[in-house]
Amino acid sequence: MEHDEAVAELELLAELGPRFPGSASHDRLVDHVAAHWADLGLTVREDVLRFDRWDLPSTPGGLTLTVGGRPVEISSVFPYSGTTGAEGVRGPLGLLERSTAPDGVAVVELRNRPVPFDALVRSWGQGAPWGTVTHPVLAATLSAERGLAKAKRAGARAVVFAWRGISAANARGQQVPFTLPYQDIPAVLVAGEAADTVLARAERGDPAELVLDAALTPDSAMRTVWTVVEGAERPDETVLVITHSDGTNVVEENGHLALVELARDVVARRPERSVVFVFTAGHLRIPAVIDGHGQATTRWLDDHRDWWAGGDGQRRAVAGLVAEHLGAVEYADDPATGGYGPTGRAEPELLYATTRELKAVASVEWRGAESGPPLVCAPTPVIQFGEGQPLTLARIPNISLVTAPQYLLSDHPGDYVDVPLLLRQVDSFRRLLRRLDTLPADKVGTVPAHTRIRKIAATARLTAALAATALRERRTRRSG
Repeated sequence: MEHDEAVAELELLAELGPRFPGSASHDRLVDHVAAHWADLGLTVREDVLRFDRWDLPSTPGGLTLTVGGRPVEISSVFPYSGTTGAEGVRGPLGLLERSTAPDGVAVVELRNRPVPFDALVRSWGQGAPWGTVTHPVLAATLSAERGLAKAKRAGARAVVFAWRGISAANARGQQVPFTLPYQDIPAVLVAGEAADTVLARAERGDPAELVLDAALTPDSAMRTVWTVVEGAERPDETVLVITHSDGTNVVEENGHLALVELARDVVARRPERSVVFVFTAGHLRIPAVIDGHGQATTRWLDDHRDWWAGGDGQRRAVAGLVAEHLGAVEYADDPATGGYGPTGRAEPELLYATTRELKAVASVEWRGAESGPPLVCAPTPVIQFGEGQPLTLARIPNISLVTAPQYLLSDHPGDYVDVPLLLRQVDSFRRLLRRLDTLPADKVGTVPAHTRIRKIAATARLTAALAATALRERRTRRSG
């Protein structure tokens, strides 16, 4: 892929803006990638997925918060939380832990707590390099659902999350958490001075009004598109190449650049194995496409076992590649200045390999953010971030990039991409695909089964690590 082509694709993403599932901008990107594949002479296949869509308010007056008659800045909206309609809801503010009255507006303190990332992501014999991290997605996912459920039980009409430990600039536009079904209670998040204001006014029970005029559209549609390049020597063996189409900004998700370039490469030099390219929809609306554990690609795997499962009359997936969040630069809050912005570094790559054999392949072929051998990670029995997880659950060995910058789920635009880094990562995926195309099947390795015992043990380790981190945080706060 040439530099100018990558820039043009990123400019298209910036022009489209957030590509929420089933939106017009989402459809445009899906059509764009399908057209690229069709131009290569490939047959584009399509799965139409029906779901009930929730959309952010479309007018400034459709999203407002006033407390004591004064406007309060909203940082972001809890996706698929609920809707107030144009008339809004009114009631006294009350701290959920103390005095939320029925029909009031509950205030929940949400802390951007440090999380022991080493308990979530293992490295292949390279120590414990991640330490603890604070990340908006992790904080919201671990805490917000419980707060919302408790507010509903208390009879609250709406919820305001006062987000601490994060700057207002970092919290702006964060579409988190994004993995929950429709909650039927409107909720917003405020940060910085707005969080201080809301917490103080909740102590006094001041009156509040929230307008969150989100639109609900039943029976909406989104599309997964996919295509196949037939193998010349072992067509019944497949390599799956995957990313998702919905996203919030130019990093989340730009993985289609890899899918288009890799399709171009295998059309130009026909592969030995069949290569299946999947541009899956629903990553930001997982509950709409699957019932149970997994991610958006789980739906494609369920619907198309004939392309990977290896039973009678079915092709067998030997391996998979998953490309997400290419070229991400690092942004961070600066506790010293209170500012938020780029650090001048690349975001540390979260590069998974699910077998030792693939770890060795990735160590040789990957040319990403750092000089020298990359840090290659392994999923735990509890979690693998990104769309590689469905492959792992199906025991398909895979290599997946799913770097997670602070702004990953923010729909606020920014200068988030290092183009030379992106090009190195795309080229790394090209190198990996060529290796996986010819690597003997018995040299790819075997993904261990996610047994109940392994999950329980991993969950216990994670719970202990979270508890220890929370205890250290409480001690630090008391001593401070």
